[in-house]
Amino acid sequence: MNATSNLAYALSLIAPLFSSVTEAEYGDACRNPAWRDVRETAAPLACGAAERALALPPWQVRSTLQNDVLLPGMPLAALPVESLYKPWSAAPGNAFGAQRGLYLGDSARHIQAVCAALELDVPERYAAMPDHLSLLLDLLALFAENGNAQAAADLAADHFDWLDDYDAALARKADEAARADALDPVRRAALAEGVAHLRALVALTDALVRAVVPNRERMALS
Repeated sequence: MNATSNLAYALSLIAPLFSSVTEAEYGDACRNPAWRDVRETAAPLACGAAERALALPPWQVRSTLQNDVLLPGMPLAALPVESLYKPWSAAPGNAFGAQRGLYLGDSARHIQAVCAALELDVPERYAAMPDHLSLLLDLLALFAENGNAQAAADLAADHFDWLDDYDAALARKADEAARADALDPVRRAALAEGVAHLRALVALTDALVRAVVPNRERMALS
């Protein structure tokens, strides 16, 4: 594989880790020898972040992260969904206008249109959040793997400029968890480790996107 294909493969492996997986799926990921190749590809890009991100924590930590942070409606939830970190709509006359924290904003509708044009189905579990980071990474990997540099550049320009905001949200949730008296010490420690790992994945994702689309800085995404 060439360098772009390697990066695309890395994106496709990382994508599911931003969503909920079963214990069996996570075990398969941990045992997947392809992670060695991803480490070789990613390590020069993200330095320490790559090592932290690719050292997958034990299932107990992962399941606590999923149940408390990646599950909608939970008090500590911080979901990697683009619409939640941007004004709901830039179009005039919309009821929610510049309000943030809402699903199915402009970014979601744009991804729905892109998927429809490509005759790709949005999985049912993501029906309310087609701009979930897992789907965005899969789409970017698809464009990169098929040599569609312009589509990859457009997707990176339009849909990956909120990662810093998401990282900040994760940092706030980690602080809330550390101060939550209701959490037992074991669960609090698992949350701390899980959120730290997820933040490393966000940093690695940002580095991989920059590598897939070298012109990112010229597209006002730095």
